[in-house]
Amino acid sequence: MKILVTTFILALSITFTNAQQKTIDSLQKELSSAKADTNRVLILSDLVKIYYLFKPDTALILAQQAYTLSQKLHYAKGEALSLNRIAVAYSAVGDYPKALQFFTKGLKIYQDIGDGEGIIRCTNNIGDLYMTEGDYKKALEYFMQAKNLPGINKSNYVKTIVFINIGECYLNLNQSDSALHYLKAYYPISKQNGYTDLYGDFERLLGNVEMMNDHTDGALAYFKKSINSYEAVDDKQHLSMTYQSVAKLYQKTGQQDSAIDYAKKSLTTAQLGSYNQGIFNVSKLLSEFYEGKNDKEAFKYFKIATAAKDSLFSQDKVKQLISLSFEEKQRQQDMEAAQANYRNQIKLYVLGGVLIMFLLLATILFGSNRQKQKANDLLQQQKKEIQKTLTELKATQQQLIQSEKMASLGELTAGIAHEIQNPLNFVNNFSEVNKEMIDELQTELKSGNVDEAINISNDIKDNEEKINHHGKRADAIVKGMLQHSRSSGATKESTDINKLADEYLRLSYHGLRAKDKSFNADFKTDFDESIGKIDIVPQDIGRVLLNLINNAFYATNEKKKVADENYKPLISVQTKKMNDKMEILVSDNGNGIPQNIIDKIFQPFFTTKPTGEGTGLGLSLSYDIIKAHSGEIKVKARDGGGSVFIIQLPDAKTN
Repeated sequence: MKILVTTFILALSITFTNAQQKTIDSLQKELSSAKADTNRVLILSDLVKIYYLFKPDTALILAQQAYTLSQKLHYAKGEALSLNRIAVAYSAVGDYPKALQFFTKGLKIYQDIGDGEGIIRCTNNIGDLYMTEGDYKKALEYFMQAKNLPGINKSNYVKTIVFINIGECYLNLNQSDSALHYLKAYYPISKQNGYTDLYGDFERLLGNVEMMNDHTDGALAYFKKSINSYEAVDDKQHLSMTYQSVAKLYQKTGQQDSAIDYAKKSLTTAQLGSYNQGIFNVSKLLSEFYEGKNDKEAFKYFKIATAAKDSLFSQDKVKQLISLSFEEKQRQQDMEAAQANYRNQIKLYVLGGVLIMFLLLATILFGSNRQKQKANDLLQQQKKEIQKTLTELKATQQQLIQSEKMASLGELTAGIAHEIQNPLNFVNNFSEVNKEMIDELQTELKSGNVDEAINISNDIKDNEEKINHHGKRADAIVKGMLQHSRSSGATKESTDINKLADEYLRLSYHGLRAKDKSFNADFKTDFDESIGKIDIVPQDIGRVLLNLINNAFYATNEKKKVADENYKPLISVQTKKMNDKMEILVSDNGNGIPQNIIDKIFQPFFTTKPTGEGTGLGLSLSYDIIKAHSGEIKVKARDGGGSVFIIQLPDAKTN
């Protein structure tokens, strides 16, 4: 059964990949031969429609290219379309304020050029954005506005989409009768017009209405139709949503085994569709299903949910980097325009000044040709000096800009090259060795030396494992660098710091135990209950605690390898209140940190761990997070051996 399931998943994956890739390849081929005209803008926009769900970073880059080209062509409709595509890509990575900014900008252009359908689509998109954020009342206002706009009846397809969104909005507001009215009004019309990509949406939402009203049979019937419709158009993301709805229906009716089966189908489908939000939602649901019944399975799906959440977080980082690049490009364009305007003004002022001076001198020296000639010579000399000065200033400005760019590029390149070169050398060397060994393997096989061929193949396998190991090292370095450069946009929350510290202590211990069954260490806590709750970003402080505790466990484990049998690894986490501050102390009885390097441990890329076991970014990131909270982090030697890390945070309370 396990083999059959694996084969089925592989077949689905190949079908999805081929279908998507065929369309992408076709558009990429058109793009490669397209001129820099309006047709290229439309091709780029079509590519964005494909990429935005599973590669939002790529979609964002393509949409920005389309917008820049539209500006150069003075193609207003293309600018509005590209701005909408940019907004959709930002929405896909969770930057809703940025998405709203670009939707609003695109809507204004549509209004300026009088594009009725564009106005309706953009208004609907803004409503969809509010619905995604969970502000259903605000979303409903925009959907109703789109429904009542002039020209809504010119396109049944656009009107159908608006009606679907109104129905879904009422469903989220628990107004099932209103939801049913709008969904049933246009479900037949979508069938009559052959809008195959919308069938599944109507059927999934109608099934949810039936489930809300406890009509189990009706809900299952609609969900079955929705599954068939989504499979027909190969829509993995929404198919995953339907499977999840079926799982919730079975859970509601007490059929736990069926609920788990459909939740697993939802997870598999979301994974095939690279739908990280769906992977997070359904793996979290599965973890809840197994909680208290099968802790091993619950922890398995909790890890999947955590990985999906981290992936979404990484996408958020990619989004920030691309956004900064695009905004910097726009800023440079604005600055260049301002500089050009400034230069023109200077020229006008200089010309005006020269003209006034000329008239003044001409008036004074009118009666004297000799004096007039001297004045003319003086003006020519001044003109040359002014032109020379302007030329030198312009050259100096260009040199400064170029020097700054090259310095920044050099620092970044040096950092990346230094950290990633080592694992890449291993990958390249073992790859070269494998090429030679494969030649030897083929020679031995032709000679009939099977035993020698087997020995060579085993060596090749060992080399491949080393290539895989060092590839993962390079991947970890890159991810660490991305995480280190991320600027957190999370909001501070009132948080129980004692509970948070206890949670991450146990998470660290059980996580290390899961990786290495031989690992073992004692730990204890000493929490000051008078601290209460303070305002922090819990996920950021949690990341700091997890990093410090993992390092402490690592230090004790390393000492255990060389110490005698009387050594007992021990980790301690303590909190205490100090006037208007509070402290978190993470201490261990490991080997400690030598005094000569204690001032370097918060520097990026500095690590005392062996090559391949650390990137040297964890403590640097922790330092930045604590500073962002207006706090301090320091380390000192611990009496009796080991070290203690001290975090000081302001004792800020929510009003």
